[in-house]
Amino acid sequence: MNKINMGIEFPYDKTKPKSIEKYAKNLIGKTFRDVLKSNFTDNKLIQQIAYFNNPKSKGSLGNLLEEFYFLYKPNSDSSADFPEAGVELKVTPYEITSNRKIRAGERLVITMIPNNKPIDKNFKKSHLIDKLKLILFVLYLRNKKLQRIDYKINYVNLFNILSKKCKDDLEIIIDDYKKIVSKIQSGLAHKLSESDTQYLGACTKGASAARSLQNQFYNDKVKAKRRAFSLKQSYMTYIINHYILNNVETFDSIFHSNELKNTSFESAIINKISNFIDKSEDELYSKFEITRSKRANNSLIMTILGVKTDNAKEFEKANIQIKTIRVKKNGEPREHMSFPTFKILEFIAEDFEASKLYNIFSQTKFLFVIFQEKEDGLYYLNGAKFWNMPIVQLEKSGKKEWKMYQNKFKNGIKFNIRCCENSIIIDNDLPTASNTNIFHVRLHSTNTAYVINGTKYGRGKESDMDILPNGDKMTKQCFWLNKSYIKKQIKELIL
Repeated sequence: MNKINMGIEFPYDKTKPKSIEKYAKNLIGKTFRDVLKSNFTDNKLIQQIAYFNNPKSKGSLGNLLEEFYFLYKPNSDSSADFPEAGVELKVTPYEITSNRKIRAGERLVITMIPNNKPIDKNFKKSHLIDKLKLILFVLYLRNKKLQRIDYKINYVNLFNILSKKCKDDLEIIIDDYKKIVSKIQSGLAHKLSESDTQYLGACTKGASAARSLQNQFYNDKVKAKRRAFSLKQSYMTYIINHYILNNVETFDSIFHSNELKNTSFESAIINKISNFIDKSEDELYSKFEITRSKRANNSLIMTILGVKTDNAKEFEKANIQIKTIRVKKNGEPREHMSFPTFKILEFIAEDFEASKLYNIFSQTKFLFVIFQEKEDGLYYLNGAKFWNMPIVQLEKSGKKEWKMYQNKFKNGIKFNIRCCENSIIIDNDLPTASNTNIFHVRLHSTNTAYVINGTKYGRGKESDMDILPNGDKMTKQCFWLNKSYIKKQIKELIL
């Protein structure tokens, strides 16, 4: 029987957050199918299951709980979902990674950013804080082998961003809010990127964001995509692990409370690193007792920042990646910059704005640390800067180059097999760095391996290869930032 619209009393006190949380905790261990089964039978149940299982339908799993568990009609009101209690309901997935770690399944969208009226400069008086200050999290485990209504709800918790334990986070969220608002009020909403900020992002709404272009309130000459305030996936992963699951801290903090009162986070980081400008790598390794290894420079930067762990808590929450760049004495970067390998068959099926590459460059902030070679052949610290790819550049030149490689894989890679002394060389016709401005695609592993027309070439193993649309295989590929592009981004730090 459908219990909606019968004027029944709520099974919780809608004015009291703790009462709502207590009622919500009865969901733990249940699936979304269980909730539907308590409301429907027979054909009605079958129809509802089909509706909520369809990811293209308007019925999200959050809507399902709103209507059939909390017994109120989903709406797009600007007020909190439980207005009398000031509680916002967020039903959101988490995942278990291959190394058994828990991570957020996605960013958490909080509320739309207005494009047709002024935006409040003051965070504490903004509409955002009303939606953010007290959230009831309902977390379900997303197991892609299951139908989504069979996902199990495992955690239910109230989360208060204004609480003492979130004091440092709130300072950074306020700083993020100011950056976003400043850009909007400068008429630059079309240049907003999630990677501009640390914990609070301005995400686009929908993969086909180009269709969401709207006039800007502060700039009637350039349209901008509709965006929403969101908590970034990296910060959500931290919230789930540390504030909801109460796992012990994994990483040290760079800063303690009040250290950032008179400076920004980024300025404080750059200042710490700048104290060691003109020191050679060897001097710094010796001073901080760092052993040379593949991750020596990452360890060195963490140590300079006063952190004894592999990463810093602030970097983990903000998805900041350290990239050390070695520059030759002639001012040219020594190497292109690599990113994780991709699966070719998945790559050719992607849309750009939902692609892995787009996610990396639209959501990640990088800390570039530059070492440059001097006449003695040693590398010396020149400085550091935070960098994220300008969104306009990513969505124009970046998209064009990404599409060129996608089409190349779709249309087929041509191989040239040739003998060189006592070995066989396999060339391919993928465009090289000289054909692009931002990034190029090439192999990621030194263990090359191919299967072409059924014949195996190279010393690499099966695990070093990836399959092509025609069934041939080639060494795993990844995107690389071009050296020439990197040089332009760090030119002020090259001597």
